[in-house]
Amino acid sequence: MANSPSPIGRHIARLLKEDPPRAKSLCVSLLGDALACHGGAIWLGGIIELLEPLGINERLLRTSVFRLVAQGWLQAERHGRRSLYQLSEQGLRHTAHASQRIYVGPAADWNGEWTLVALPRLGNNGLAERTELRRELAWEGFGMIAPGLFAHPQADARAAHDILEKLGIPDKALVLSGRDLAGAGGLPIASLAPQCWSLDALAGQYRHFSRQFGPLEKLLDEPLDPADAFATRMLLLHTWRRIVLHDPQLPVPMLPERWPGHAARALCGQIYWKLFDASEQHLDAVAGRDNERYTPLSPAVYTRFGGRPAA
Repeated sequence: MANSPSPIGRHIARLLKEDPPRAKSLCVSLLGDALACHGGAIWLGGIIELLEPLGINERLLRTSVFRLVAQGWLQAERHGRRSLYQLSEQGLRHTAHASQRIYVGPAADWNGEWTLVALPRLGNNGLAERTELRRELAWEGFGMIAPGLFAHPQADARAAHDILEKLGIPDKALVLSGRDLAGAGGLPIASLAPQCWSLDALAGQYRHFSRQFGPLEKLLDEPLDPADAFATRMLLLHTWRRIVLHDPQLPVPMLPERWPGHAARALCGQIYWKLFDASEQHLDAVAGRDNERYTPLSPAVYTRFGGRPAA
């Protein structure tokens, strides 16, 4: 981006200086947004060529890719002196799971039902297991409404069972579905939302996102350089992903009035689709070069952010 004299290039350079992305996290954004929908395979040189313009040097990118292999996200294949990296089954599951939060967002309606996880004492190692379980449930969007009791108004019970399986304690917690009886004089769980989820901090992040990327909108109506468009798409999606993956995704009826996440999501979708065609040209040219596993774009992509706007 440093060599680009375009207004969009200068704006992105300012954003990169203000908040430089981390190499490994940026690699995950590339894999999930750009590569999974093209078969998930890319040469190491392609990763470097695509992400170096975002301020990440080759050494850090190599290290990040090696770590993603070690953590099971990627599988590596040697082809002479070159390395081809393919999203693993685990990597595909992770990206598919994150896609709901990134591209779809919270449900507009809610039937009033909750998924609850109740955790009794876990024996001698209870404290460590509780701490890890609380961390995992919080990442999935659950809030702790009482000691040992976690709740979410949208999360599928399967997500809670998967967390318990992952931690090796599937038989040490209860996963329940329920509806509160506040109409009979009790305290509605939804009233605890400000205490159980950090909505004020999250709202601030959404407002900051809109301030960062809002000025880009008026720069995108002219023909775009494909390399600029791709770098902008990656930074946009990467910044968005860092926010929404920490958003508990409470249904719209539970959110405060004028929730800034709605405007931020609309802005992200508008910019994303304005960048998309030009960014795909650059991706095809780099990731598709000498890569037989690079597949045509999956049609499912066109449902992202509420669907591609009509021309």
